[in-house]
Amino acid sequence: MLSYSPTLNNERPAGVLAIVALCAIAGVAALVFAVLVVTQVIPLSSGAFLIGGGLEQLGPIAFLLYAALMVLLAVALWKRWGWARRVAILVAAIGVAMAVPGLSSAGMDSRILAIGREGLQIIVRVMVVYYLSQEPMKDWFAAR
Repeated sequence: MLSYSPTLNNERPAGVLAIVALCAIAGVAALVFAVLVVTQVIPLSSGAFLIGGGLEQLGPIAFLLYAALMVLLAVALWKRWGWARRVAILVAAIGVAMAVPGLSSAGMDSRILAIGREGLQIIVRVMVVYYLSQEPMKDWFAAR
């Protein structure tokens, strides 16, 4: 699926492109939520699925910080900065930990859509951690 051939050292792996796209989408979505919250079009809780863990209650600043982090991470991964791989793994792992309470709550309340949404977030984040932890990815980022 997200394979990488070490012989194509200068080519950007498809998995990295997918992670960059996910980070950019999350960053843009968080920015949109921040604007919508500031203009009072939507309530703070509407963006809970995006940043989770109750952080949406901190207001639009939380969405702006998350957007900045995601966009910076997307750019750093795209430019192949060595620290970006570690930060992406850390952000994904924290995201898994923050999604578990939402999944548990959704399971207790039998909210099927929330179970699917939180479960999908966990699956994608675990895939990111696994993919970026592989030796070829370590080598690809180190070869810059």
